[in-house]
Amino acid sequence: MKTSVYPLPLDAVLAREVAKAAKASGLSRAELMRQAIAFGLPTVVKALGKPLRRITTVNPLTPRQARALYQQDDDDRREVSQLMAAQRFEVAD
Repeated sequence: MKTSVYPLPLDAVLAREVAKAAKASGLSRAELMRQAIAFGLPTVVKALGKPLRRITTVNPLTPRQARALYQQDDDDRREVSQLMAAQRFEVAD
């Protein structure tokens, strides 16, 4: 099994909880973390994952509309430069 090291910063309270759980289970902290991720990952994905559905009410372009739009010249350098100039700011020392 190929492995990779992932540094995981923990606050002091969570680090103590991990250490206590490792001692109670007889596992190393690293193995406890691997098991926690393996057991908890599906639950986290289910709870926090984005639903696989359309997030807009705008209908997609038809192939004919898409071809017509993408054949147009798309030179927007002037507009982009104006937007960038409007967002300039100076960093105070």
